[in-house]
Amino acid sequence: MNDKSSAANGGTEDVSTLTRFRRTLLGGRRNPFDPKVFQRISLIAFFAWVGMGADGITSANYGPEEAYHALHSMAFLGPVLGIVIALTVLIISASYTQIIEQFPSGGGGYLVASKLLHPVAGVVSGSALVVDYVLTIAVSVVSGVASIYSLAAAPVSQELKVVTAIGVILLLALMNLRGVKESVITLLPVFMIFVVSHVVILAYGLIVHVDDLPARAVQGFGQATATLNKDGLGIMIVVFLGAFSMGAGTFTGIEAVSNGMPVLREPRVQTGKKTMAYMAASLAFLSAALFANYYLFNTQPMPGKTLNAALFSQILHSWRLGAWHLGDSVLWVTLISAALLLFVAAQTGFIDGPRVLANMAQDSWVPHRFSHLSERLVTQNGVLLMGAAAVFFIIYSRGNITVLITLYAINVFITFSLSQLGMLRLWLSRRKTHEKWLSRFVINGIGLLVCASLLVLMVFMKFFKGGWLTLLLTSGVVALCFLIRRHYREISGKVEKIDEILMTLSFGDASVTPQPLDPNEPTAVILVEKYSGTGIHVMLNVQRLFGTRFKQYVFVSVGAIDSGHFKGVDELGELEKEVHKQAEKYVTLARSYGLKAMSRTACAIDYLGTIEQICLDLHREFSNSVFFAARLLFWKDTLWSRLLHNETPLSLQRRLMFHGLQFVVLPVRLQ
Repeated sequence: MNDKSSAANGGTEDVSTLTRFRRTLLGGRRNPFDPKVFQRISLIAFFAWVGMGADGITSANYGPEEAYHALHSMAFLGPVLGIVIALTVLIISASYTQIIEQFPSGGGGYLVASKLLHPVAGVVSGSALVVDYVLTIAVSVVSGVASIYSLAAAPVSQELKVVTAIGVILLLALMNLRGVKESVITLLPVFMIFVVSHVVILAYGLIVHVDDLPARAVQGFGQATATLNKDGLGIMIVVFLGAFSMGAGTFTGIEAVSNGMPVLREPRVQTGKKTMAYMAASLAFLSAALFANYYLFNTQPMPGKTLNAALFSQILHSWRLGAWHLGDSVLWVTLISAALLLFVAAQTGFIDGPRVLANMAQDSWVPHRFSHLSERLVTQNGVLLMGAAAVFFIIYSRGNITVLITLYAINVFITFSLSQLGMLRLWLSRRKTHEKWLSRFVINGIGLLVCASLLVLMVFMKFFKGGWLTLLLTSGVVALCFLIRRHYREISGKVEKIDEILMTLSFGDASVTPQPLDPNEPTAVILVEKYSGTGIHVMLNVQRLFGTRFKQYVFVSVGAIDSGHFKGVDELGELEKEVHKQAEKYVTLARSYGLKAMSRTACAIDYLGTIEQICLDLHREFSNSVFFAARLLFWKDTLWSRLLHNETPLSLQRRLMFHGLQFVVLPVRLQ
């Protein structure tokens, strides 16, 4: 590769006070070309369990409680409900393990549905996931705040809870802007305290009732018989299914592992399988153990406290160590860790939500800016959007966890069902080439049956309780995606017409032998992307407008390192080669017409800043230089066009003219 800007490789630069403050807050810039950078930001299975599994595990703080309340007078169904939820978790986890094998670079619901079914199925799945991840953040944070305030001596106002929840979301967004691994490691101790304390307390609660289990089983059977005779089997099934639908938040963390594969440590498939195993085992145990303990201790709601807080108070009441009431201290530690881990669970939304948006941006379903990476190698725009949307839901619901849970969990089963259907189609296509296709088909078939049944159940049970809003919002996101995709396609079609006209321009007869450029000669510096009609249009217009003034040209091209390219050092190397190859085509064209020409290329995350630095370097090298760039010109410049298209030429014009450079923006009119 030829000359590169020092800015792309961390060279010297003037750092403003604002920039220094931002880097202090978010962390220093990372070099994407560092061979060790992927290892530094990737997660081993244990850390992935912390960062992605917390969503499912911490649903134990709100899912079982809402489900147990929904049982009303049929609390005897609690242990059965816990076992059914645990089995469902294991079935869905097993089917998603096969998705991990087939999509080692990331097999989230959007990619699976897009590649195995149809792009339309993909955008439906992706839109559902984005809304669900926003609700993951909102539900987790609100539940965490409720858990903290359960320790208060008296109930606190709902307004205070809402303000606290918004503050927590802002803090989590800031942590994620610093980087994924940093946010996970910071919360690791909290995760371990939560897991250990809950396992010990719930196991103790089961052990102290071992002798009582036969009698309680007989009692539960008698209650079931009496209820069956009084209300009938139909009513019992409706109540059971309604409670099951309220507790289904437990399943939502399963998708996170397959979607978050790109941040896992190599070998990714093995790491992903281990993470899924950790998650499935922990989810299944907590689900079954909580419902069993609710029933065995006959736990009842307490004003201002969560049901788990009431249960743990019952279990820990007798824990003493001499004069010290050990149970009170353990209760405080457990509830605080539960609250803080719920904030960890919000990480699932902040990690995987932006990743879904980035994948959709690569396919032009959402604005392309959602695939851009920050200096800390995170999809910054996605993090900010997820946080802002979560704040909206908290304000809308006024921090009411029941309202949020009603909106929650419907969408994830849309994604689950589409993913399982896609895998079934894959195994059918491989039935003649894959020895174990039938067993794999059966596993995903069972997964589809479970997920589709749960989706129908969720919609039916929650629709008139607020579930309609989730479906309406998701449909709105899907419709918006189609509008964005249509706009990008229309613009792409118009640009292709320019390419068809200008890219057929034949090369001249002059020698293309490289000739050194004269630092004192008038030099036209043209900013280009790939070799296209737009770039040729700029070069021809410079000739048309300025005649023979410019006899030497420099073509500047910077490859943007976004989430689509940031997958490994090899991918970045290929990007460098491609950027250089495309720029050299302009050089060859210019030389064929007797002009002196060279290229200056780079690859960088800070796309705009790197171009600016290269231009400043070139101006110092060629003092008599003028800079040119093309800008797509629409008939009407609207907020919509500004949102979907970056304003790089105008931004660069402002920056470079501030430095005293001459910068000309040439319009490319799109009819």
